[in-house]
Amino acid sequence: MKWVYVNQPSVYIRKYQLTEGDNTKLVIKYNLDQQTVRISSEENHRLFFIDKTGLWHNKTILKNEYGVEIGRLGIDKVHGTGIIEIEGKKYYYTLQNNSHLIVYEHSVTMPLAVCDMTEAPSFASLSTNKYSNEEYACFLLGICWYLFPLTAAEHHEFTGASVA
Repeated sequence: MKWVYVNQPSVYIRKYQLTEGDNTKLVIKYNLDQQTVRISSEENHRLFFIDKTGLWHNKTILKNEYGVEIGRLGIDKVHGTGIIEIEGKKYYYTLQNNSHLIVYEHSVTMPLAVCDMTEAPSFASLSTNKYSNEEYACFLLGICWYLFPLTAAEHHEFTGASVA
């Protein structure tokens, strides 16, 4: 998989596509000013909010379009590692050689996803970018959204159907 930057006419919006081969799996549009990310695939379109918390604002909170917290993100920029928790499930990630984002559950040797980040220019400069934690969150939320679609509980929330 690969994240590819797509030119946007606005300086406040960064658009990326998650591609696999020649296929675009999903698109994220990160609004720097509003701290929102829109994730679109063929089946779904969602809006998420990104908030900061912690003593040094080193933790990121992810909220759905209704303002309900769905996850958290912790980043250790020194080591290029971190944890993303989505709907109570923890995943780990690492940045390898400043060009590949690896998401795994238990061991980095058994990754759930490896994303080439060489065509996402802002990713390489995240350490100097004031929006770095939020952009990490966008990429990771996008990967998790692609790998793990709606859970039964979240599907129930949107359809009104009962969860068996």
